[in-house]
Amino acid sequence: MKTTSTLMKGWALLCILLTTLAFSTSVMAEEDLFSIYCPADVTVDCQDELWDLSIYGNAYYHDYVGDHDAGAPDVNYNLSSCNVGTIVRTWTVEDLNLNLQSCSQTITVDATGAFNEYNIHWPEPFIELTGCNPAYQPEDLPPEYGYPTYDYVECSLIGIAYTDQIFSMTPQCTKILRTHKVMDWCTFTGIDGPNPAGLYTFVQTIKISKSDLPEVDFAEEINFNSFNCEGSYLDIPPLFVPPSACGEDFYITNNSPYADNNGSDISGTYPIGTTKVMFTVRYGCTGRVFHTIDIVVKDAAGPIPYCLAEITTALMPMDDNNDGIVDNGMVEIWAKDLDLQSSSPCGHEPLQFSFSPDVTDKFRVFTCDEIGDNILNMYVTDNKGSQSYCQVNIIIQNNNANIPNCEPNNNPEQYNVAGMIMMSTNQERLANANVSIISTTPIIDEWVGWNTQQELVTQPYLDDHGYWQEISHYEEVQTYGNHETIHFGEANVNTDIQGNYTINQAVRSDVEYMLTAAYNTNYNSINFADVKALLHHLQGKKLLTTAYQYLAADLNQDGDIDYNDLSELLQFANGISDSFGSKKNWVMVDASYTFSYPEEIIEGTCPEAIYFTINGSDINGKNFIAVRLGDLTDEILIMTDDNQNIHNLGHATNGILDNDDIEILSRSLKGITSSVSIYPNPFIQSFVVMYNANIAENVILEITDISGKIIYKEQYNATLGMNNHTLTIDQPAGIYICNIKGQSLNKSIRLIKE
Repeated sequence: MKTTSTLMKGWALLCILLTTLAFSTSVMAEEDLFSIYCPADVTVDCQDELWDLSIYGNAYYHDYVGDHDAGAPDVNYNLSSCNVGTIVRTWTVEDLNLNLQSCSQTITVDATGAFNEYNIHWPEPFIELTGCNPAYQPEDLPPEYGYPTYDYVECSLIGIAYTDQIFSMTPQCTKILRTHKVMDWCTFTGIDGPNPAGLYTFVQTIKISKSDLPEVDFAEEINFNSFNCEGSYLDIPPLFVPPSACGEDFYITNNSPYADNNGSDISGTYPIGTTKVMFTVRYGCTGRVFHTIDIVVKDAAGPIPYCLAEITTALMPMDDNNDGIVDNGMVEIWAKDLDLQSSSPCGHEPLQFSFSPDVTDKFRVFTCDEIGDNILNMYVTDNKGSQSYCQVNIIIQNNNANIPNCEPNNNPEQYNVAGMIMMSTNQERLANANVSIISTTPIIDEWVGWNTQQELVTQPYLDDHGYWQEISHYEEVQTYGNHETIHFGEANVNTDIQGNYTINQAVRSDVEYMLTAAYNTNYNSINFADVKALLHHLQGKKLLTTAYQYLAADLNQDGDIDYNDLSELLQFANGISDSFGSKKNWVMVDASYTFSYPEEIIEGTCPEAIYFTINGSDINGKNFIAVRLGDLTDEILIMTDDNQNIHNLGHATNGILDNDDIEILSRSLKGITSSVSIYPNPFIQSFVVMYNANIAENVILEITDISGKIIYKEQYNATLGMNNHTLTIDQPAGIYICNIKGQSLNKSIRLIKE
């Protein structure tokens, strides 16, 4: 029993010890004997080594035996396309109680922005392209001017783009500001702020230049007159420059301080004197063409004459042979003594006074020959040569001097007046022109003797019926005594074959005369070169340069040169009319007159008469310039026999009138009642058919040779009014017939192809 009891007590003690040991072990596993440990969280750069995460540590667990490797973790990548985000490593192990124990490590991956502007290679900052419409997109440009390029940098995601701002600097130049953008999506934080992170920009300038050289054709000097002592508003045709080959207008500026605007029109109020104005015509983006013009405004205000209307003076006795007896009488009168405070409104003094335009003709000597009224002009000349005059009656008397035999000369000596007439365009002398002379005031001839006059004598008589009647007749009646004859000293002569004339009758000394000329013969010198000259003047392409051209261009004599004049000239050149709206074809101008500026001649200053006074000797050089209205060039035109079509028009227009000219002339002919006109004729290759349709209708144009063979036939839809068609005939030289047929038209015209 003792042994058994002892054995029982031993097993009991062993069970207690085992139970105690098991309990103690369990408590340590939960608290101390089993633990799992993960490496600490770390933050790395996206460029660091992410392919071997073990370098950032591994997990282990600890039990009652010791430390053990936790094995391979589960890895969860939470990274963006920029390789930025987190990587979570999770280890899981089973403890002694078969429970799963785990821990995690978080690896945070950041981008430090290694990509920057130094990694970008921008295109060249400036390029200039030429041409009408060159391609300017980046892919169309050379590589160094196209898209930006960049270096590859890890942890970056690059995008490129661009935007264009287009500016039309001038019609010839376009400027493009191209903003290139390079964006790193991995560092871009948004567009807020002036310099957002991750966004890089660069501005490139692209210029597109249309660089054909402009053709500038403009006057180098324009002259005007001012009559207000200050200046004048000048209406100057704008500078016209034909468009470029690309169809663009050129950009034109001027530097005139007086122009209403700074473009192609320099019209404005200019002071007296010379103003230099420079046009600048820009072509392309940097090209410049300069044209300088002198605007000359002359002070044309003449002096204002005031003179005594009438003075009476007595002759002073003269003893020619010193015998104490009065033989003659004489008095000297100076022009300045007749002045009654003449003045210059613009202060152009001192003034000079004379009895003729010759400023040295300052005085006159009167004798018994001038007893009575003497009507003279007193001329006032300012210091710039402008003249005006007033008229004064100088009454010469023989009073207290009692000069014997002091009577006016009843048979004054007569003098010759000579000159010539030449044409304005070619300086040819004009034969068979009429020259007329007449005094500006009545001439009174006093004489003593018999005078025979016709007097009306009336006698009464008794007719057969017992009524008193009257019968009248003229009888010659002679009287003796002092007589007067009043006349104007008129005379007419024609120029000879050399264009010279001489008037040798009725011209006296100290009498003012007016000389005029006229020419009515239909001397035709007008062709389509004149039409072109007038058209280009109206367009501003090439202005007329001389006063005589301006006068010839004002066909209707209304003081303006416009498209009405062009229409009249075109009608005349086509044989549609044989005269102009002014009803005259020639104007004779005093050849000695100097025009201050070309337009002066049509603004009211056209000296068609020559005024002069003979001072005791013959006078020569009284010349006229004959201006044929419409004749702007020196070319001669040959007309057909029927005067309806221009026979030599082909020579006048081939190479002269281009398509634009023809279009404008077509519009100018609207309203002309003539049915059909063809020009040029003769022609070389092409010609224009112009016709005026009274209604809208179908018109057939048919060209045949002289045998009647049809070589061209076409139907056109004609509109009401003027129509024109340009035809080209590819046939040998010869004679052809153009037939125009329609409801209101039926005409055949002969054509000559050269």
